[in-house]
Amino acid sequence: MNPSIFSQDLRIGTRVLFKEKSFCFLAAVVLALGICSVTTMFSVVNGAMLRGFSFPNASRLAGVQVIDVTQRNANANGFGGQIFTLDYETMREQQKSFEMLAAYVPSATVNATVNGSPERYTGAYVSYDFFRILGVAPSVGRNFAPRDDRPGAEKVALISHKLWVRDFGGADVIGKSIRINGMPATVIGVMPQGFAFPVNEEIWLPLYSEYPPTLRNDLNAQGNTPNVLGLLKPGVAFDQATAEFTTIAKQLAVAFPDTNKKFDTALVEPLIKSFTPPAAEQLLWTMLAFCTGILLIACVNVMNMQFARATLRAKELAIRSSLGASRIRLIQQMLTESLLLAFLGASVGVALAFQAVAELNAMTHNLENPVPTYMVFNIDGPVLAFVVIATVLSAMVSGLIPAWMASRASSIAMIKESGRGNTSRTVTVLTRGLVVFQIIVTFVLLIGAMLQLQSILRRSRIDWGYNNGAVLTARMALMEGDYPTAEARKLFFDRLLREVRADPEFAGAALTNRFRMSFSGATPVEIEGNAYASDSDRPNTNFEQATDGFFATLGTKVLEGRDFAPNDNDAKLPVAIVNAAFARRHFGNESAIGRRFRTVGNNGQLFGPWRTIVGVVPTVRMIGPFNNPQVDDTGFYVPYFSTVLGPAQSAPVTQQFATIVVRPSGGGELDRRAGALASALQRNVNQVDPNLPLYFVGTAKANQDSFLGATRITAAMFSIFGLVAVVLSSVGLYGVMSFSVNQRTQEFGIRMALGADSVRILQMVLGQGAMQLAIGLAIGLAAAILIGVAAREGIANQLFGISPLDPFTYASVGLVLSLVALVATLVPARRATRVDPIIALRAE
Repeated sequence: MNPSIFSQDLRIGTRVLFKEKSFCFLAAVVLALGICSVTTMFSVVNGAMLRGFSFPNASRLAGVQVIDVTQRNANANGFGGQIFTLDYETMREQQKSFEMLAAYVPSATVNATVNGSPERYTGAYVSYDFFRILGVAPSVGRNFAPRDDRPGAEKVALISHKLWVRDFGGADVIGKSIRINGMPATVIGVMPQGFAFPVNEEIWLPLYSEYPPTLRNDLNAQGNTPNVLGLLKPGVAFDQATAEFTTIAKQLAVAFPDTNKKFDTALVEPLIKSFTPPAAEQLLWTMLAFCTGILLIACVNVMNMQFARATLRAKELAIRSSLGASRIRLIQQMLTESLLLAFLGASVGVALAFQAVAELNAMTHNLENPVPTYMVFNIDGPVLAFVVIATVLSAMVSGLIPAWMASRASSIAMIKESGRGNTSRTVTVLTRGLVVFQIIVTFVLLIGAMLQLQSILRRSRIDWGYNNGAVLTARMALMEGDYPTAEARKLFFDRLLREVRADPEFAGAALTNRFRMSFSGATPVEIEGNAYASDSDRPNTNFEQATDGFFATLGTKVLEGRDFAPNDNDAKLPVAIVNAAFARRHFGNESAIGRRFRTVGNNGQLFGPWRTIVGVVPTVRMIGPFNNPQVDDTGFYVPYFSTVLGPAQSAPVTQQFATIVVRPSGGGELDRRAGALASALQRNVNQVDPNLPLYFVGTAKANQDSFLGATRITAAMFSIFGLVAVVLSSVGLYGVMSFSVNQRTQEFGIRMALGADSVRILQMVLGQGAMQLAIGLAIGLAAAILIGVAAREGIANQLFGISPLDPFTYASVGLVLSLVALVATLVPARRATRVDPIIALRAE
């Protein structure tokens, strides 16, 4: 393109748009909404999945999993995965694909006493090469050395810059001794400012100094199944590394069938994929597709405006054509104007997106369960490049067809026509077709938004089976320094329950393994007397470990049989209590009391003891507010000091981590009293151990709701997307109908002069709108159903308690769009009925 001609087109386009202020303003605002939406969402996708890590070795960082390919939806990562520390050691010694390999346990509990105050910190236990693989070193002090990462080694720690400034005032801490997990530890370094990897950690400890390698079937050691990351050697592909590690995994599966039989396939992927589970990835792409749909609706709106504008400018274009302007020249001029419009829209849209992204960043990083620190959403170079592409495409989509159609008109015919111009049948069909397209896209977007909204509402209204706002819960961690043996931990738990139960502020207290009253676990079981051909035939069932008094503390009653007794243990008689759903599914109308079942692990290789059912309790929800396609609502409970999986133990089994549940005296909701009761509970803990901090203290409801923060943000964003789509579609429909009425003024005048009344005219205009709406809704319904059927599994994983083909949602969206379309059509239709036949017949 000739620069001087383009410059001339820009000057002319600027003058024209300045002259047509109303059109320019409306078109720019419509495009701004679309570009703001897509820019904001792309910044999220870029920050979460595309940008990756800023570490020096980011391109060669890989996550390593060993998976059971039959458990595709076993967890948030999509597969059931398992790497024991002994497996990791074997892999590290045999592999040839990585320069270095490291194991780590992220988002872990670290009890530390700093300046005399015991606190729970979020930390990570990492092998000594962890930071070298990332290419990051402490800004002050030294890195971990191999000698630090050994069982029995002197405790050392690295701390975050944030912790250093907040808790140590930025003073010299190298060599300072603090109490960590019940033992003295030396601070050897401070990490760079802003570093909090893998998630939001503040302290890093050598893995094996805290969690020495344990037997593969030791299920009570937190560090027994760490995550694994590595630094690929230059030139080694991810597929090549996957093949090598799969070979090692198959060897381990053969060598250790009791624990590794099912886990015989490796998966080596870019490390960023390990931090973006498939469900989250699908959701982010879906939201970006939504925003792209909004931009498309905006472009269609502007295209219809351009058609109307080109019709009104037909005489001007004809004159220019008669003076020698070629068709290409006319198209170029109109496209230049479209580009200017898109630039204005992009400028406003990006300005709005900066604000939206800043708000989104603040919200997601200030959640109780915040997104990882590295996941920062901002409008950087790649996002701006995306905006430029979106802007150019918007200009082309919204301007090319109107420009091409307008340039087709005969100059002689146009000059002879009235100053109003005319509208060809092709343009009429196109504009109405574009409105239908808007309705189709809006229908599909609203279906998605409505499904997400209903999903979050159902999550927040879960019937947990007890009043979760009336019990207080807290988490505690008995680390090896203070509690090196199972006997020491049991002694603490026994004393704590005695203290709390003796406190008049509390009416009941019990222990459970359930994390934040949301997550415990699930396992296949088999009922005595039934035959099972394979592991897939065994029903997957929720489980929980609980002390005596647990059900009374929750406020539920034993329906049949008895509660656990304080002396119930597996050495005496393995017992269990099942919920009503378990009893009903497996025993029908017969009594479950006295019947037996056992747990089965690793595809029929690891059996638990036969447990006698001694009680049946109401069906309390045992999993968090998320989908778990692998298990239904059936569940069982075992005594707290028993093991769920594997053979019965002769001695009490006590875990490091426990949740204490207390019911205050007087009952009722605890919203206003939770803080005071938390202090009373901590006081009771301090009577037994003054150095043990409680954490995640709050009502069961508050703990369960804490997992919904990100989901609420997602639902709010979908709501905004849906609202914007409806507004843009209604504006588009109103614009087309209004322009159609203007163009048919003479026709309406003639009809009214020949005897047509206002009702007839109203029916004609409303009929046109209704026809467009009916076609759009019919095609939109078919498209939504097709998408719902084709991607049912993926969509269902993002929803909770509602089908992707929910008829109520589809009917509601159809009704909403019908009402919006009626309002958007009624205004120009009423204007058409007020046409004065005499004035209309005289109009040009």
